[in-house]
Amino acid sequence: MSIIRKILAWINVSSDVTPASQHTGLVPVQAGLNQRLQNIYGQEKIDLQMLYEKWVVKDSWLLKQEALPLLFGIDPESDITILQPELLENFNQLWCHSKDCVEQGLLKVINREQGNENWRANPLDIYRWARVSRMELPDVFNSVMEFVTKSIKQQELQPVSRDESNIDDGYIRFDENREKVLGIALALLAAYPEKCKNGRGQVQVDKIVSLIYEKGEFWLGNEALDLSSTVVRDLISKWLNTLPSPGTNG
Repeated sequence: MSIIRKILAWINVSSDVTPASQHTGLVPVQAGLNQRLQNIYGQEKIDLQMLYEKWVVKDSWLLKQEALPLLFGIDPESDITILQPELLENFNQLWCHSKDCVEQGLLKVINREQGNENWRANPLDIYRWARVSRMELPDVFNSVMEFVTKSIKQQELQPVSRDESNIDDGYIRFDENREKVLGIALALLAAYPEKCKNGRGQVQVDKIVSLIYEKGEFWLGNEALDLSSTVVRDLISKWLNTLPSPGTNG
């Protein structure tokens, strides 16, 4: 990631106020510019920009303690345990999903032989995995990572290794299996609507997942889904949660 450090260092040097400029009365001008940026973009967006610029120059991120908080727009140095219950639950679900993806070769970590609490990953690999997984990422994070990705020249990248080739194949298989899961779930909802709902008429993720494994052979034949039950459940839940509750307008 040394090239990233050079890129962002150049940006920071270009925008710094030098001692010479302080004697020319440019400090108030810089302060006024900062205030103008704050008025345009808002302090929250500026804080996020500074957060991501601080972390993107690192060679690797701890998967659980650093990478996942950053995907939520949270400072990894803050206390994750005091998050709101809903956000903490989402964080824990993403942690389970990321572990499944590592085990299935969909997310590359640098030190897989160590315990999962110590797993580290390259920032660009994290970003790529998050995009492939269709995660909703902060706009500022997308902008910073896209800038970094486009700024790295192809000749400065390492040749694609066998491991990286396997990662690419893993992404392709993941997309194919995700399409199968959603297709089978749709077919089951159409063919067995009552078996997919509880007594109040609400569609239940667990019921659909059970039916997928019970009747999936009809669509899959002798093939097996290369996704764990946790990933299958998270995938269906993600889309079902976009539906309004029964009786609401929409």
